[in-house]
Amino acid sequence: MAAPSVSSPPAWRRWVIPVFVILGVLLLALGERTLREFLSRSTLPTGAAQWIWESRDHRDLSPAAFYAVRDFTLDTVPARARLIVSGDPEYILYLNGERVGTGAWRRGVRLDVWEVAPLLQPGGNRLLAEIRSDNGNGGFLLSLEDEERGRQIVGSDESWRVFHEHQLGVVRGWLPLSGAFSPPSAAASCWGMPSLGRWGRPRLGPVRVRLSEMATGRPAPAVSSVLLPALNHFPAERPHPPFHLFDWGRQVTGYLLVDVQPSAERASGMLYTGTGILPPQPGDQRPDAGMVIMAGRRTWMDARPRRFRYALVVGLGDTVDAVSARVQEVDPVAAAAFVAPPAGRDGGRGVLGIVPPPLRTPVEDEVWRQLKGVPGVTGRKDL
Repeated sequence: MAAPSVSSPPAWRRWVIPVFVILGVLLLALGERTLREFLSRSTLPTGAAQWIWESRDHRDLSPAAFYAVRDFTLDTVPARARLIVSGDPEYILYLNGERVGTGAWRRGVRLDVWEVAPLLQPGGNRLLAEIRSDNGNGGFLLSLEDEERGRQIVGSDESWRVFHEHQLGVVRGWLPLSGAFSPPSAAASCWGMPSLGRWGRPRLGPVRVRLSEMATGRPAPAVSSVLLPALNHFPAERPHPPFHLFDWGRQVTGYLLVDVQPSAERASGMLYTGTGILPPQPGDQRPDAGMVIMAGRRTWMDARPRRFRYALVVGLGDTVDAVSARVQEVDPVAAAAFVAPPAGRDGGRGVLGIVPPPLRTPVEDEVWRQLKGVPGVTGRKDL
């Protein structure tokens, strides 16, 4: 008798196991991602906040300066509200038109924290950060929390709007962020939730004193200012960027304010400071800061308090009265932990104790490109 023939299983059965395997892997991946986000939201001090930035090609290293803005509504004002912020490389923060404080990111620095309940109001509120980067890269992270209820009121995410031109009404809060009367803006771009990239896992720092409470008196103008004809060894017949030197006649500690003629385009300059008897020499030291000024902005404010007597501004305004400078002095004790070190000192020892050579930023390139061919400047590695 012939053995009965065994029929092969239907073709669809051969795909059952692979399909279930693929679905299982997808569900596991989705579950892992959901679990990771849940753990991040519940354990991170910034909750569900994400690192945000302006939308740009990641290969674009031109300097950046913009506002990141978010409106929110409160039925009642909490008795205690904590504002947690980090900005890379630097930011100036406003709440309902008042300047709360500033920050500059460095590796290992903890999150900036302020108590801001007195600045909140029932109804509409506005958070605004002026964010600047001299190489176009960076990130901004913010969380506003109701401390009594233990909940997040606002976190940085894609709902924030980005403005590339200064508008006083946007800063003060009376100009709407959308609609027929609002200036052009775009949605913020999200990098993602912490921990992320070089920023790592955020850790809370101590509660900081708000700038209005740390400031002492009104901004003090420089006692003398001069438009220098040129650098040392710089031929007068060659074109060169302007050099505005300001002298307060004494050492001051505070935030430098530089007033310029507003421009329709973003402007760039460099800042050198000095505490000694002689003014700073750009050929002999690194710049203390790259100055990136947003289109339409009249005043540039340093993101870190400094101790100085002289301020040399390079690359802005080609007449004596085109640039002026003031200093918002602060309590030296309250600001001691945030005073910027002199140029060329970052407090680090590099990798394995080897300090790498300084690199030029796009801001420096924009200013120093006019110095090509100048004896004593061309080819220098520290410019």
